Amino acid sequence: MHFFVKKVEKIIRREQLFAAGERCVAAVSGGPDSMALLQVLAQLAPVLDFFLVVAHADHDLRPEEAEAEARLVQEAARSLGLACECSRLAVRACAREQGLSLEHAARNLRYGFLEEVAARYRATKIAVAHTADDQAEEILLRLIRGTGRAGLAGMARLRDGLVVRPFLGIAKEEILGYLAAENIPYCLDSSNRERRYLRNRIRLDLLPYLEEHFNPNVGNSLRETAAILQGEEELLGGMASQAYVQVVAEDMAESAGLTIQLADFSALSLAIKRRILEKACWRMDCRPSFKQIAQLLSLAETGAEGAALHLARGLRVVKAEGRVCFCYPQGHRTVRGNLTAAGREEASFCVELAAPGEYLLEAMGAKVTLRLLEALPEGWETQAPETLYCDAGKVSFPLLVRSFRAGDRFFPLGAPGSKKVGDFFTDQKIPLAQRNRIPILADQEGVIAILGLRPDQRAAIGPRTGRILAVSLHPLATGENGFTEKAIHGK
Repeated sequence: MHFFVKKVEKIIRREQLFAAGERCVAAVSGGPDSMALLQVLAQLAPVLDFFLVVAHADHDLRPEEAEAEARLVQEAARSLGLACECSRLAVRACAREQGLSLEHAARNLRYGFLEEVAARYRATKIAVAHTADDQAEEILLRLIRGTGRAGLAGMARLRDGLVVRPFLGIAKEEILGYLAAENIPYCLDSSNRERRYLRNRIRLDLLPYLEEHFNPNVGNSLRETAAILQGEEELLGGMASQAYVQVVAEDMAESAGLTIQLADFSALSLAIKRRILEKACWRMDCRPSFKQIAQLLSLAETGAEGAALHLARGLRVVKAEGRVCFCYPQGHRTVRGNLTAAGREEASFCVELAAPGEYLLEAMGAKVTLRLLEALPEGWETQAPETLYCDAGKVSFPLLVRSFRAGDRFFPLGAPGSKKVGDFFTDQKIPLAQRNRIPILADQEGVIAILGLRPDQRAAIGPRTGRILAVSLHPLATGENGFTEKAIHGK
């Protein structure tokens, strides 16, 4: 066994990236890093007792190169006796329809495809080939765009218990040496030389300049800083979560939304205060900027009684009676002035979900994720209502996530007969001003679920259920301006 393979084995064992008997999807583009990852994992799979399957995504951006890349990956998988799943992703269409950059759209579709393959093979890990060089680029990218401690902590070796990065601490130069020594072929992506992409300019121009004029080991310095910040981020994140529970009262079914008790809040450190305010914004479907967090701090600490801030899409933050209250007086509406005196016309939204994957719900500042599973995960009952599990065979794509429409009816799970959705909202004491913000999942046959509240009986899990559709709705993770959530624009 080559010494490079032994090095990766030590990393996997030390970090406990795979468990015995686990199944893993290896994301292989055909480039040098991923081809090395494929060969290393194929050798270690019998040693560490895990199952491996290969997945290759064609982003349909470089048709003149894509065919050769797919052929190389398929031939390598075949020679190793591994199954290989390939898919062509409509990146340009996704970017155009959702208003995303090509890089962002490609990442969303790629990970959606990888998760779909993982579900099909009942895999619990997805291995990607990010290297130490990628980590340094990512940290600079996030710093340039603007981020907090969480962003500067870089990519994690194990993300969300699903995505593993065995090469994250290994330099690309060492990987290229392994490929040359073992005569492993690979393809080169011509788009990696195009300076229109910020990440490429960082790799081709900024990092070499920093190495030549400031610090020849700047990449290593960046990675060491990220490692330190990852540990500190875990500590501060835990402290902030404990403090949030103590000082914040949530009542999302009422127009009040949530309130922060200022007596307890004022005694906290500045770092914890910022994190609490950021989390409060996320809980209210608002993506705060650094400037808005500073404004909220000023309101809480020095604002006069009755002072208020007007944030995005109708979110109002008011200081009164020793509290700071977050609310949407008239739901998500882009209206200036005092919303309590504004008209009650509400904006609607409707997003088509063509297939499993991740979709942006811009009107709500959230995203919805659809995954196909072969079996229910352990403890799935406790994940409701944040995640909906339904019988995939009883729903039909394309699905819709949309706002409430007059005349909507459904069969609430656990209740007899059908009910108007409006009447259900009344029973749940949901104010009229809030109802248009509640997402409804539907297909051509009607309502599948009121997400976060109640599923319809039609798609309920039963003894004959085969494949399962998991639908998760959650606020967008912090990107350029966040303090505590993972940056979503990185790799």
